[in-house]
Amino acid sequence: MDRSISFVADHFCVSHVPAATIPGSRLSNILTQMQQGHPLTSLALDFLQQQDLPGLYRLACGEITHDAYIAGLDAEQVGRNQAAMAALQAKESERQAREARYLPVETKYRAPRADPKVDSEAARNLRRKREREASEAVLKAQRARQAEWKAQRERNCELAALAYEARANSSNHIAPTAHDIARYFYLNHVAAAVCPPTSDILEALYRGRPLTADELKHLSHNVPDDLYRLAFGALTLGVYVEAARAVEAAATARKAREEAIEAARIAHESDPEYIAMMQSQVLYRKYEVSLKDQSLMPRMTNLLQQIDAGNRLPKEELAWLSTKAKQHFTQRVREAYHRLEADFHADQYRSTQDPWHAINASGHYRRCNRSETALELLDSLASDRLKHLKVKSAVLTTHGGVMRDLGRRPEAIQMGEKAHELMPKDYRPCTLLGAVHMELREFESGRKWYEKARERGAPEQSIDSELKSIFQQMDSPGREAMKRFLLTEDSHRYRWLKEMWHQDAPGSRKR
Repeated sequence: MDRSISFVADHFCVSHVPAATIPGSRLSNILTQMQQGHPLTSLALDFLQQQDLPGLYRLACGEITHDAYIAGLDAEQVGRNQAAMAALQAKESERQAREARYLPVETKYRAPRADPKVDSEAARNLRRKREREASEAVLKAQRARQAEWKAQRERNCELAALAYEARANSSNHIAPTAHDIARYFYLNHVAAAVCPPTSDILEALYRGRPLTADELKHLSHNVPDDLYRLAFGALTLGVYVEAARAVEAAATARKAREEAIEAARIAHESDPEYIAMMQSQVLYRKYEVSLKDQSLMPRMTNLLQQIDAGNRLPKEELAWLSTKAKQHFTQRVREAYHRLEADFHADQYRSTQDPWHAINASGHYRRCNRSETALELLDSLASDRLKHLKVKSAVLTTHGGVMRDLGRRPEAIQMGEKAHELMPKDYRPCTLLGAVHMELREFESGRKWYEKARERGAPEQSIDSELKSIFQQMDSPGREAMKRFLLTEDSHRYRWLKEMWHQDAPGSRKR
């Protein structure tokens, strides 16, 4: 251990704190600065305050002197540290004496060699003598200090008893409450001061009754250090009051600042504009909308509020969302829109039994990932209401799309082919069959069905969009096979295959 660090730690009686004797530690560096008289930074003071060394912190802040700091420490601890310091000083003297023996001496004749055993014994005797003298000095100082504290403690009790008796004998005397006594000792900022057992001990101190060892121990852990020192006799009432008044004033000011900050926060959070802003932020996060164009915010906020309240979007709002605000038509917003539309048409079907409402509801359920709900609705259709071929074909096509979503592709093909038989000129069954065959990697069959769909009026752009979605959801071998097939068919039309990243994409568009 570095001797200088040990001296510094002993000087402040903190050798029992491991970090105080570790070279380069933050605490040892701070102690060295204090010992050299250098001012500490606010960060260093904050660090000291966190180390559960209140007396050292007050010394660093300049509130007390080094003598007052030592006086406030536990007597046994002070004795141990001073004894350790004396022992260390004795060892240092011994070291210096040994070094002095080896210094070159300018003499004409070589000095006779000393007997190592004799020198060693002399050094030990000297060390023991110095240690004994140091210990005796420490004990003497300790006994003197203890006597001073005891005398002051008795004097404090005597003065407190006289003051209490004078107050009690006055004509307008009223027995003080725990809060009154806390105010007397400037402890309004200490919550424990008005609760037993601390309040009972304070009353005893107020009346001038000597405190027991257990009561003093309780005070040392539950009240400010200065009050404990007053009770122990290390401070007079006048010195205590001066320090306690400043501490209480600082605590009161700090509490006032905290209350003002809290009041401002509550007022801010109670402001209608703030509440509306926070609610809007929740909506935007919920639907994953991020607006860069602030001019769109009023309309977008109103739109999200309608959706969140369970209201269907007016046609003009849907048109605006699909055009000018298209980049903000997020997947979450789409799902919410389709869910509301699906629920509306499902309710209409239950009221009217019109199968077209069931068909429309199923289409919207598919687009918000609720194909199971769509299947239940379609299974509930009464067959006697499917009188027209167009209705039967539409139901079969929609039902087949649901089966495709659920991975039941053979049933999807069966329903698609039946729908095509009923309405051979409708392109919708053809696009369903084209999609299912492509997913099964039956690319030639898929191409033929998509070609039939195109011949019957299906937009080529819609077909290509469906193919892109299927391609993105395939695994790597499937993508490679589909890419090779389509580029062989028409390398110009399907040139987008060369540009697409090989990564998974969101759910496919439903047909």
